[in-house]
Amino acid sequence: MGQKPFMDYALLRVRSKKERKRFVELPRQFFQGRPEFVPPLAFEAMKRLDPARNPFFEHAETGLWLCIAHDSAGERAVGRISASVDQLALDWNKDQAGVFGHFLAEDEEAAKLLFAEAESFLKERGIVRMTGPIELSTNYSCGQQVSAFDAVPLMEMNQQPQGQEALLLAQGLSPIKDLVTFRRDASLAKIDRFDRIGKICQKRNKTKIRSIDPKNFAAEVENFYTIYEAAWEKNFGFVPMTRKEFRVSAKDFRKIYIPKLCLVAELDDKPVGWLLVLPDVNHGILACNGRLLPFGFIKFLLAMRKKKQVRTRLLTLGILPEARGRGLDALLIAEITRRVSKHGSPM
Repeated sequence: MGQKPFMDYALLRVRSKKERKRFVELPRQFFQGRPEFVPPLAFEAMKRLDPARNPFFEHAETGLWLCIAHDSAGERAVGRISASVDQLALDWNKDQAGVFGHFLAEDEEAAKLLFAEAESFLKERGIVRMTGPIELSTNYSCGQQVSAFDAVPLMEMNQQPQGQEALLLAQGLSPIKDLVTFRRDASLAKIDRFDRIGKICQKRNKTKIRSIDPKNFAAEVENFYTIYEAAWEKNFGFVPMTRKEFRVSAKDFRKIYIPKLCLVAELDDKPVGWLLVLPDVNHGILACNGRLLPFGFIKFLLAMRKKKQVRTRLLTLGILPEARGRGLDALLIAEITRRVSKHGSPM
């Protein structure tokens, strides 16, 4: 093997829209030619990182950097990273911790430069501990892929090329929590046990499982926020979105949600839990190569409509603490399994 050509590395702080686009599109370079790669949906990724369009930045500050390699052939990006300081997280957890995310690097030298800059950014703002990969906060994409590199991921799941974990470990980081994905075919799932628990629940309590009401979407979202804030409170790394952020997120999922796959659990006629399953839009993203504009949205829509069995993702399930232990979770799981099976999609 020949020696690696000399390259001079430099960091570019991402500030302009053009630089942000380059940051968002970098994974294409790392996954070039890999059929399992789902390109970023450019429009949504750009919006998420835009302080003018994402209310997350009303209480947080994020730095984005590209690592640029210069050699005799010119320049190219060989890595990226983000670092975020969320004042809500600092107030909520009181641990002086910040996060890093969006990490990609071609080699250890690029990784070292990127992490040094992210750490410096956090230290300058009084942060003493860095956790990640977390893109902005745990309300967005999290985790470092360590297996199943040949599998096509579902929506909102981080995807990294093989070898990135080793670069993280080389920077002195160590694992603290496993993030596990489970898959199953809803049509083959056995739910007898859940049904038995659910029937006992219904005998003992005045319970009801219903679909979200599209005509009262705004009111439903406000109920969901109240449940979300309390139900996820003890989850690892949880920091609640503001109501404004939650409404923006709800507006986004409203574009693709199927009302019968968004369930509300009621106890004594009061909403106390909810479950959301969304059709996996990655199939459409692959069809339009991650670009909805100017005409990619047509390919996206056609792909989603033609697919007989679009995968679905159970994105979230939560029940108020005071309503737990009554079998509502079993009712929700049994009902969503039946509905997903009838919908003709695996879960």
